[in-house]
Amino acid sequence: MCNYVNMSVLFTILQICFVYNIKEAYSEEINLYGDAGQAYSVEAYLGHPHQKLKLLVDTGSTTLAIASYARENSNEYFHPDNSSSIYDSGKSVQAEYSQGMWSGRLVSDFIKFPSLQSIPEVRSDIALITQSHKFFMNGSGWQGLLGLAYLPVGAWGNGVVVESWLDSVDRTLHRPISFHLKLCGPISKTNTTHYGYFKMLDDHAPQVNSTKIFRTPILRKRWYEVGVLSISVMSTLSEADQTVMDTAKNPNIDMCLKLNAEKSIVDSGTTNIRLPDSLFRQVVDELKNIYRSSQVLILDEFWYQGEAACWPEPQVWTLPWLAIDLLSSDADNQYFRLEIPPQNYMRVVGVYNSSDKTGTVSEYCYKLGIEAGGSETVLGYTAMEGLKVIFNRSAGWIGWQTSDCGANARISGPYNTTISFKTTCELLRPVSDVAISIRAAQWALCAISIIAAGVLIYLLAPCIKTFFVKRLPSSQQISLSQAALVEQES
Repeated sequence: MCNYVNMSVLFTILQICFVYNIKEAYSEEINLYGDAGQAYSVEAYLGHPHQKLKLLVDTGSTTLAIASYARENSNEYFHPDNSSSIYDSGKSVQAEYSQGMWSGRLVSDFIKFPSLQSIPEVRSDIALITQSHKFFMNGSGWQGLLGLAYLPVGAWGNGVVVESWLDSVDRTLHRPISFHLKLCGPISKTNTTHYGYFKMLDDHAPQVNSTKIFRTPILRKRWYEVGVLSISVMSTLSEADQTVMDTAKNPNIDMCLKLNAEKSIVDSGTTNIRLPDSLFRQVVDELKNIYRSSQVLILDEFWYQGEAACWPEPQVWTLPWLAIDLLSSDADNQYFRLEIPPQNYMRVVGVYNSSDKTGTVSEYCYKLGIEAGGSETVLGYTAMEGLKVIFNRSAGWIGWQTSDCGANARISGPYNTTISFKTTCELLRPVSDVAISIRAAQWALCAISIIAAGVLIYLLAPCIKTFFVKRLPSSQQISLSQAALVEQES
């Protein structure tokens, strides 16, 4: 028991040292933290007096949603009765995700992020979660969700429009605000805690940065929906120098169509890279066959079913890199490539130490950061770690830069082709999202009203004619209307 306590204390001290060292190494202040498989969260102050909570930073949803009740394994939540500034609308709201759902009621209150010093405290709509299903993970270190996507993917309710926190900030500052995420992942091979940076950007202020920004257009402003043209396994000569043998080629059109058949989004709230089922199998089969040559057996449950594989020591992966080709904002026939190292997609999910009579035994567990996604493509934070990702909401693009923290992910390109990707990959197909549906309903209602008014006027025309013929005095002006001519003749 004493040995176990000593190991726990030592592990805590090591974590503190990691955080201190990375803060010293970089000029920015770390404000994102997370445990294995639980994305990244930021500290927030809600209500008056302030209640400190941790919110998951999620580019895959829109609503600011906060737990308002105790949950299994967590007694941390927002206490609405303790806030003197809260306003309760009395309206119900709900939301569903690819995994999980919640329901609650719509309120508004003040929220402040202490690490975002350029952003003032603002009053924002908040969905107070009163019940949920498979939404809060067991042992999750966060109590709510900070949705950073566009309005059409927010929570809904009868006659309810939930304004996002970002829209509240835009309205308060009277100018559009964007943001960037710089996700670093774990700092060492023996630590599962990951760190990162979340920073707000003024769209109108000049950005001073010598690093090239590779931009991909946001195709539809719902999620951050982009054109993913290809995902493939690269070939490397050795892990030591990471010399890449592959040269960029025209992306496979069949793969491009499959990747974007439903949608392709950039989602910091999702852990893995999610691929359409057939492409997932294709990519993972290739990775498994390459790894099989290393004479180390990993069961199919690891590759295809999301199970963990464990070793008594940290692993140095010699697997190939992944290439993710994205449509460029500069030209319809141009793309650039994200090069993702194996340290990203072979995710460390647990480091365990146990002691017995023979001494201390360590176990390092990993999971594959790629999963089947049905018919959709999701670039979760596995594809973002080691890169700086800029979300320019008003201009409609996502920028990618190499980063000074995390895995040594790379970006290459741009590459020109003879293909019009938007046409060939059907990236401009119409989408019946919420905003379009509302707009279509408004136009349809307007058209119906005009037609109904026209029919009504036609049916009432004889009555109107009689009314004016009897009551209007003779006019001396020249008129081409039949009614005026009749009146003048009489």
